[in-house]
Amino acid sequence: MSNLRPAPWIVISPERTLYWDGRHPHFGPGFTGDDLPSSGLVESARSLATAGSSNAWWNGIAPVRLHPAPEDIASSPSLASLRAGAIDCRMCELCGPATRTVSGEGNPKARIIFVGEQPGDQEDLQGRPFVGPAGQLFDRALRDAGGHRADAWITNAVKHFKFTLKGSRRIHQKPDVSDVAACAPWLAAERRVLAPGVTVMLGVTAASAVLGRPVTVSRERSRHIPLEDGSIGLVTVHPSYLLRLPDEESKTREYTKFVTDLRMAISALAG
Repeated sequence: MSNLRPAPWIVISPERTLYWDGRHPHFGPGFTGDDLPSSGLVESARSLATAGSSNAWWNGIAPVRLHPAPEDIASSPSLASLRAGAIDCRMCELCGPATRTVSGEGNPKARIIFVGEQPGDQEDLQGRPFVGPAGQLFDRALRDAGGHRADAWITNAVKHFKFTLKGSRRIHQKPDVSDVAACAPWLAAERRVLAPGVTVMLGVTAASAVLGRPVTVSRERSRHIPLEDGSIGLVTVHPSYLLRLPDEESKTREYTKFVTDLRMAISALAG
């Protein structure tokens, strides 16, 4: 058997840096070309991979854990770093059966954030929030309210799909309190980095996660709620509720109310 070790190598991206020293992986924060020494990206990567831990520049990198802890999330400086860290999230058991972590997405300068419950089947498969039937309905309602998805940030209170198998079908299960609590650092960090003027809570799970208390949607709906950071919150139904209504008359009535709520949230930005 050969005693030769694999040669060191490094992968640098804007989100994360991975260095293999020949024995163990080391993770660090992401870097762009502007962050690297003046010798250039290729030369810098070769130098770092060759010198490894003896390189002073590499020693200046504060390592991060493979699986992020709440303190890592709380100190994350950007939405990109949050997304990168969430890939390796193991803070609850939902990460096992789910395909992937589904992070928030949208305009990084958004002044309005929409918080849903959790990813569904299509969101879990595609890795994007609100792309299934409920997401398509949400997009239509947002346009009817005078808004646009490209101007907003879309996320969920829980970042993994919770489901039970029925044959080959994955059936949605409502997240419980422990699931919401495990994901709370991610949502808090998103809102801290974005500092939105308005947070729209879509359904009871999202409202409870943001407000930190039990919520009855019918009692809290369609009004401005002052949040601790000085911004405005607004509670409305989750668009999946509209899909479950039994008749067209109910669907039309409730869709109109939903659009009115979204219009109220958008109007609050001008206040």
